[in-house]
Amino acid sequence: MTQEQSRLDDSVARWETQLRKGVLELVILLTLREREKYGFELISGIAKRSSLELSEGTIYPLLLRLAKDDLIESRLAQGDGGAPRKYYSVTPHGRRMLDAMTAGWTKLVASVDALTAPETDR
Repeated sequence: MTQEQSRLDDSVARWETQLRKGVLELVILLTLREREKYGFELISGIAKRSSLELSEGTIYPLLLRLAKDDLIESRLAQGDGGAPRKYYSVTPHGRRMLDAMTAGWTKLVASVDALTAPETDR
């Protein structure tokens, strides 16, 4: 691998990391919109349905922040193995925010898609 390719790969990796960080709130709210989930179930569900891989070190601080912002709430419930689990769900405020975020995301994706298409003469 050349030094130029290595620099390019590093730059793309940093960009992808920033892009992923920017959409994680939306991803979590989308994942919780249908039913409550506990932390590991949330992580594995996101990984199963997308190419996003999240670690506990990434998701739990984000869940705390979303709860602080009243976008999600949590409750403790007995787990299958006897240990209590913390289940997360979207609040009414979180649902309104999710609707706004989804509309914004749709608009952003359409705008970027329009720019990635070849420019045509008008």
